[in-house]
Amino acid sequence: MLKDTVQKLVEELIEGTELFLVDVRSGSGKTTKISVLLDSDEGISIDLCARISRDLSQKLEEMEATDAPYTLEVSSPGLDEPLKFKRQYIKNLSRDLSVTLLDGSQKKGKLTEVKDQSIVLVITEKKKKEELLIEIAFSEIKKSNIIVSFK
Repeated sequence: MLKDTVQKLVEELIEGTELFLVDVRSGSGKTTKISVLLDSDEGISIDLCARISRDLSQKLEEMEATDAPYTLEVSSPGLDEPLKFKRQYIKNLSRDLSVTLLDGSQKKGKLTEVKDQSIVLVITEKKKKEELLIEIAFSEIKKSNIIVSFK
């Protein structure tokens, strides 16, 4: 499968670097779109994304991984992308998060701590004017997104 091939190639290209693979997505149509999301603890530059894109494209063509036309996009996950890895939570300490739990409930608060198996949010109860500390196990999280604020 194309997605598996791309994932393997990307992992080879970033081996030994500070980068890690967040996701590989591929969609079909007249032109197959391949999206690769990379990140690091310090962020990733546009130049580095472009270099990896060129190297990946060259490898895909050498392997003749697809005979259909494709577009390749290599980028960092945007603020609208859910957090997937513990190191992404660490990178976003002190930011506001919206966390959807497996039971469907949602918690919003400031990420104050990342533990081995959980995160800690400070939730401000505006009506009661108090702050609650809640700990949420990674195993209970369905999705976490950064809340973008333009204050």
